Amino acid sequence: MKKIISSSLLALIISFWCILFFAISIIAIGFEIFGFVEEKGSGYLAFCVFLFLSCFFLWFLNRSACVVWIEDGVVKRKGLICGFYKECPIESIGKVKIQYAWREGDFVYLIDSSIHKFDRLRKDSYICFRKNKRNLAFLRTFWSGEIEK
Repeated sequence: MKKIISSSLLALIISFWCILFFAISIIAIGFEIFGFVEEKGSGYLAFCVFLFLSCFFLWFLNRSACVVWIEDGVVKRKGLICGFYKECPIESIGKVKIQYAWREGDFVYLIDSSIHKFDRLRKDSYICFRKNKRNLAFLRTFWSGEIEK
């Protein structure tokens, strides 16, 4: 069973920002505890803000860089960390389309008849992954039809 990550580049970029914001939140709480800040409570406020940003980027990472694989004639998608699960039987795929995502490049969408959304972050959206040689080879393991642009 071959698995791919829908967007490895986004996984790397978002992981960097998530780790950075988490580290800043830890530093901010440390400054507050050890008294390096002049205003009381500003370290706690910075901790909360950067922890929130870290959690937001973690949520975004889970949705934007999901794992896609094929199992028993069904294409499956799961969030990189947890949740965001969707299944699509190969027989229900009507067409495969390449769609440009702003600032992210071309993505391959597996379009079935049950839904009508190209938004990659919604749970009921189409299963998609970045268009590159490795992912197109994965697509060709189960799809021999035409790929629309």
